[in-house]
Amino acid sequence: MKVVIAVLVSVLAGFILFLFLVKREGYQNEIIVRTITNLKTSQDVEALINLCAQNNIHIISVAFKQDEDDEVRSGEVFYPSSIAPVVVGYENQDILKILIEKAHANSIMIKAWIPQFHDQVAYAKNPEWGMVAYHDKKLLSVYEKSGEYFVNPLHEEVQNYELSIIKEIVQNYDIDGVVLDWIRFDDYNMDLSEYTRKKYQAKFGYDPLMIDFSKESRQRKEWNTYRGQEIALYIKKVRIMIKDIKPDVDLGVYVLSPSWSEVGQDPALFYQDIDSVSPMCYYDDWEYPVDWIYGPRDDSILVVTDAKVKGTDIVPVFDTDWKDETYHDIFQHLKTTYPHIKTLSWFEYGKWSAETIRRVSSLGEDTKSSK
Repeated sequence: MKVVIAVLVSVLAGFILFLFLVKREGYQNEIIVRTITNLKTSQDVEALINLCAQNNIHIISVAFKQDEDDEVRSGEVFYPSSIAPVVVGYENQDILKILIEKAHANSIMIKAWIPQFHDQVAYAKNPEWGMVAYHDKKLLSVYEKSGEYFVNPLHEEVQNYELSIIKEIVQNYDIDGVVLDWIRFDDYNMDLSEYTRKKYQAKFGYDPLMIDFSKESRQRKEWNTYRGQEIALYIKKVRIMIKDIKPDVDLGVYVLSPSWSEVGQDPALFYQDIDSVSPMCYYDDWEYPVDWIYGPRDDSILVVTDAKVKGTDIVPVFDTDWKDETYHDIFQHLKTTYPHIKTLSWFEYGKWSAETIRRVSSLGEDTKSSK
């Protein structure tokens, strides 16, 4: 009888291990959480962590700093900072510290999502930091042109301000990673502030205002390469600073399509300084067909990103509101063309519901091992 029980226990243990290994062949799931709409109380934290633990969510990328100018100003933060203004309601209870503790207790990793140069707070702090565009033969702040609060990524004081916030977060929170966002321009005709123009002219011998930004030319390429290299140097500064404080904290970057050269965000220039790159695959936002995500078209966001990052982890970001058949199409192509992709990231602009978390978990579950 004892022998029979022992055999049954052994068989059961083997079956459980088999199930575990099959499960491991599926994708890791990451959700991106806007703090302002999801985490206001410790009860909110408890509910989110319970849902993630129950539904195969391995990573939470959570906003430590506001990204948009909707509910509050971009640049306000969700923790008791000595540098940036704290969002009202987050001054006395450190929600993000509670989140980290409960996540780690459930073997869930936490990444600090830290938007950079879309920052109304920094703009208000020093309007001379604002990004400037050349439009209709006029120099205008990007705010005057589009209503968006961009600060100049090439300005040393702006960089030092944003670096100080990253440093404060890394020093004070037991995070597993940092993910940078809004680390780019919107077009070739930015930044054309007096500060940048002087720097550029000292290096290249001419004012960038001489460039015709509407058409390809040697000068426009030279200008855009300069901007991309400066962005890459900033990312290197972030990498060095994080390593000096906590060497085990990963660094990632959310990116638009690298084929959009006008944004000055070229992963080929900074992939060696990051642990992961997260291309934002929102094909329908830009009215592309779904194969823009995976190819084989030359401008596919994953085709171009994969060619530029040379082995750096790619964590594609998807919206949560597409049809199931769209996801199945995407994941089939990921399985065959991008088997090195291990993690899927999901962005929900509003509040993460139990239904949405269950759905995104099931969509990617065991996709890699399915036939």
